[in-house]
Amino acid sequence: MNEQYKFSESRKPINPLEFSDSEKRTLNKLGLTFENLQKLLDGSPFAEGSYALIFELSGNESKTIAKVWKNPSQDIERAEHENVALRLLRKRNLNEIPKSKGFLKSAAVLFEEKIEGRPIETFDKITIEQLAEALAKIHSIELHAYGRPLTKRIRGSKEDYLNDELDRLHAALSLSSEQPEITASIKQVLEIIKEEAAQQIEAFQNNDFTLIHFDLNKNNILRSTDNKIVIVGWEQASAGDSAMDIAKLFLKLNFNEEQKKEFLVEYRKRLFRKDKGFQKRLEIFEPLVLVNSILWKLRGLKNEPKETSSENERQFYTRVKNNLVQELSMLRKYLSQK
Repeated sequence: MNEQYKFSESRKPINPLEFSDSEKRTLNKLGLTFENLQKLLDGSPFAEGSYALIFELSGNESKTIAKVWKNPSQDIERAEHENVALRLLRKRNLNEIPKSKGFLKSAAVLFEEKIEGRPIETFDKITIEQLAEALAKIHSIELHAYGRPLTKRIRGSKEDYLNDELDRLHAALSLSSEQPEITASIKQVLEIIKEEAAQQIEAFQNNDFTLIHFDLNKNNILRSTDNKIVIVGWEQASAGDSAMDIAKLFLKLNFNEEQKKEFLVEYRKRLFRKDKGFQKRLEIFEPLVLVNSILWKLRGLKNEPKETSSENERQFYTRVKNNLVQELSMLRKYLSQK
């Protein structure tokens, strides 16, 4: 987890000699020179995420942003995931995502359409229904293999997919063994997930996968100025199980039972194909994504510096700690009900 990286320490000046012919054509199409691009990246971003900085191209009528990963050597896969996901979605003529306008793999810079709008703060019934419709369109994309990155998918069933996720979480858990009480609780939850999945094995037998976002938090769900739902931030995209994407959505947005019900009614109605095992898998994936989120936070807090270097960094670690307390409470509640 690399949120503590500083842009000025992580990025090197762009080397024009490293650019491919197709990357040079991308710059020309955008009306940029190497010097223009370097000047842009030396300036101040108008937005910052955990892994990337966002710059706006000036004097560009088509409203374009440059998404620049802070640590190219470690985060290049994130950049590639987002690029592939946006291209795949655009081929399906989906309007609920920004258009990709070019990718400089050698510099880990992705150019996208700038969405004029704001993150959604309140999810009322109408907004929930619109979000459900947007995700149903995305999850109706058929992919008959799973995995990350999108270009190297694995043939297998949803059972294989679940087992791979459980193995990954067990491996991550071994790196967070400093807190034995939390470790014991997580191990118990993972065993429950495995047992309950075995009891619902028929729900995991097919190999129908789709494109999943897996980071559907409020900052990545925008209300555009023309009143549409637009989903951004596709760097964690993969080919996977739609039920896991929805489980992560419910966790990130802290939906209550009524909101979940409203979402699922509209979501099922809008899906292009029926999925009889969806509800059973969703119930199994909800504790799984909770464990995943807890382990992510524990790993991140291991990197917390003694003194933060910026207000943004201080706010980040405060937010992670507060969310971890909430999620550990949810984990204990889950176990108490089993």
